[in-house]
Amino acid sequence: MTNHLTADAEPESWTEQTWDGRDHSEVTGPKRTTGAMTATYRGALEGVGETRFLMAYPDDASCTMLGHELLTATLGGRRGTLVLEHVGGYRDGVATSTFTVVHAEGELAGLTGTGRITWPHGSAGRFELDYEIA
Repeated sequence: MTNHLTADAEPESWTEQTWDGRDHSEVTGPKRTTGAMTATYRGALEGVGETRFLMAYPDDASCTMLGHELLTATLGGRRGTLVLEHVGGYRDGVATSTFTVVHAEGELAGLTGTGRITWPHGSAGRFELDYEIA
């Protein structure tokens, strides 16, 4: 049986640099960057996620993104760690990604699923996960 959950995702920290080490905001136009983010999740899933991204900007207003998130969380009284693989980007003031659970351990071992997250600029994100757990 597939379950569905939602949670708020509040960004706690964000860093982003070009591949040559400059702050991303110092470079205009097309660029490639790496980023790191920490977020707190509250709702049906409670925890903290640490994400590392690779991004490609065709211009100053949009980018595509690939990333992995290490999410330490509690879900339904079970505590464990999930690794999420993200694919997404940023456009029109909104960051979005779809993700797949690529690994689960601890009391969450056996969890599989896919989801999506939407982060309007300056607001908390909405995290949604469709999952099954053995």
